[in-house]
Amino acid sequence: MTYQFNNQAREIEINKYSTPTPWMNYLSNGTFHTMISQAGGGVAFYRSPQIWRINHYRFFHLPTDRSGFYTYIKDGGDVWCPTNEPCKTKPETWKAAHGMGYTRFEAGRNGVHAVATYFVGKYENALIWNLKLKSETDKKITLFPYVELGMMEFMRELQWQCYNKHQLSAYAIDDVLVYRYGVETQPKPEETPLVYFAADVPVTAFDCDRDEFVGAYRSEENPQNVEAGGCTNSTLYGGDPCFALQIDLELKAGEEREVNIFLGTAMTEEEIKRCVSHCREKGFVETSYAALSAQWADFLRKFQCELPDADVQTMVNIWNPYQAERNFQFSRNISYYATGTFRGVGVRDTAQDILAMVPFDLCRAKDKLNLLLGQQYRDGHCNHYCFPIEGWEPLARIHSDNHLWLVMAAYHIVMEEGTLDYLEEAVDFYDGGSATVWEHIKKSIDFTMANLGEQGFPLMLASDWNDMLYKVCREGKGESIWTSMQFGTVLHQIAELADRMGENGQKYLDIYEAQKKLVNEKAWDGAWYRRCITDDGTFIGSAAEPQAKIWLNTQSWSVISGMGAYGKAAMDSVKQYLDTDLGIKKIHPSMMTDYPTKEGNLTCYNKGCGENGSVFCHANTWAIIAECLLKRPERAYKYYHQLLPMVAQAKAGEWRYKAEPYVYSSNIFGPESDKFGLANVSWLTGTAAWMYLAVTQYMLGIRPNWDGLEIDPCLTAQMLPAKVTRVFRGCTYHITITKNERAFIPHETGREEFEITI
Repeated sequence: MTYQFNNQAREIEINKYSTPTPWMNYLSNGTFHTMISQAGGGVAFYRSPQIWRINHYRFFHLPTDRSGFYTYIKDGGDVWCPTNEPCKTKPETWKAAHGMGYTRFEAGRNGVHAVATYFVGKYENALIWNLKLKSETDKKITLFPYVELGMMEFMRELQWQCYNKHQLSAYAIDDVLVYRYGVETQPKPEETPLVYFAADVPVTAFDCDRDEFVGAYRSEENPQNVEAGGCTNSTLYGGDPCFALQIDLELKAGEEREVNIFLGTAMTEEEIKRCVSHCREKGFVETSYAALSAQWADFLRKFQCELPDADVQTMVNIWNPYQAERNFQFSRNISYYATGTFRGVGVRDTAQDILAMVPFDLCRAKDKLNLLLGQQYRDGHCNHYCFPIEGWEPLARIHSDNHLWLVMAAYHIVMEEGTLDYLEEAVDFYDGGSATVWEHIKKSIDFTMANLGEQGFPLMLASDWNDMLYKVCREGKGESIWTSMQFGTVLHQIAELADRMGENGQKYLDIYEAQKKLVNEKAWDGAWYRRCITDDGTFIGSAAEPQAKIWLNTQSWSVISGMGAYGKAAMDSVKQYLDTDLGIKKIHPSMMTDYPTKEGNLTCYNKGCGENGSVFCHANTWAIIAECLLKRPERAYKYYHQLLPMVAQAKAGEWRYKAEPYVYSSNIFGPESDKFGLANVSWLTGTAAWMYLAVTQYMLGIRPNWDGLEIDPCLTAQMLPAKVTRVFRGCTYHITITKNERAFIPHETGREEFEITI
């Protein structure tokens, strides 16, 4: 098998380097970040991949997964890498492992054994690769750690490299290599760091010029200086830079030698000297790795479970919260699928990511929500996404849903914390002035109420959660039935908060009832709820339409919002028309490119792809929640279980599925595609946060409310008994669930542990 989970170590072990796509991991200390694959390819960046990207990574190009973080081992005439790639000569034994914030490679060839562990520690902004080498016989070998550098502004490099690359410098300060990016009119030059490359053992020689190290008509597979056996001490003042070190080692039989390489950033040459000196201190690497392990152990202990279903337990305890944290940190910025060139922090995306962070780290959740609230205008609407690190102008497009996610995130924070203190914090509006968080989220409601359409539903504006629907509202008249349901969901939440704030919550419930009436009188189509209304008054998502007759989101949210008088029947239609063995399609049937008209077509996606009939995993999570609210555990379990990445991959086949079997993807090609089962846009997707909520708060049913923990499970027999440890308001709750019965645990201040069986 290509992989196996080692849950005790919180790792996935990968036994074949040539996975169908690069299977990635994210290494980060919050400032310095690295995306690395199972074969050592990847990209490092300081704070932002858009303006401070350190090395080249050639997305989508052949050969796959180049370049990366490599160490060539020259053993006589033999040259190989512990990462397996990029050399043509491969190790005789090899495996990789992705863990919590680190990636490890174990390889051997001709009696030389290497363990290479990559991670980013908390004490310096540097990617550390720790090499442990052992030989069965006495040997002299040469190591060549190597990184191909690029211009920090990836888009500028694509457009202007012929001029700007001559403003780059790479040189040595003693045995430390330094890269300086200083290009005219770059953003934030005063915040742009120097990049350094160093080892904690003596360096024989180095190279800073890629062409000198690699040679003409060669690649990472066979650099000429590795083949020749030595670097040439090349520097670079204009051209294509790299970092390469030559380290000559003598290995005694059975003796282990350790070498540490540091790829890091610092603001000045003096600071580089201090950082490298710190990195070279005895015990620095071990202490950094131990701190990383302790950090993740503390993070994950907040929610742990024991379940009869091993795959579910693996995802709940390890990989889902790990992925959700990485989503929270990186939004949708950079992955193997997203080049990290145009998206910053999406308000809609990040507000949803906050929901999964709330049980783990309230401080981080509040800080991120404050950032999003700072993108809100005084009238209540929000920018669509923003660039707080880069300082660029935000995308100011107004969607019908962005501002409403802020209410939901604030509500979750208050329920987790059990106080109203956060609502009293002051946050600036984007267009000037300041208000409390409470005033901000009330503005969200006001904005929706000020933008209702002719039929009474919220105006679509630029679009709602389904971005493809922007074409139904170009004249400003299109209305979103789904946004009405989202609106209804947060109206209940803000009504509860209003009552607790000593204000009138009933006024929000009155709005809710008015929207609910519209949903059932105008949106019900006879077997499901319609999706939206176009500028000309056409109801999209109706049996009367020739295409895209039923849409998933209005069925699931009719239940989530509590607005759907026919919610059960609507979800039955989901099962009948949308469900597959690899997840629930977003729409049925897929659209042609002439719907609703040739000029105003909704999509150019092929059938079964993306927005047009794929299994949109993010939207599947809401169907799971809906079935839990309807108390149908078998169906909730089916919808959840079939999208577990290891389960979906096994069903589709590794080659067809392609993506990682340990993290969720955004979508899977649907049955109307010739590549049904192809998963793509993995790692950075709203699927992660909502899958975590679906399984922990609705299937296991453990939800915080103002007074304590509500337990309302919806579990099948194969998920029982379930044992859960949940840290909540400083108390550790040990909960054993033997049946689907509702219970409530009032929170007691000062209590450290609590045990309950239902």
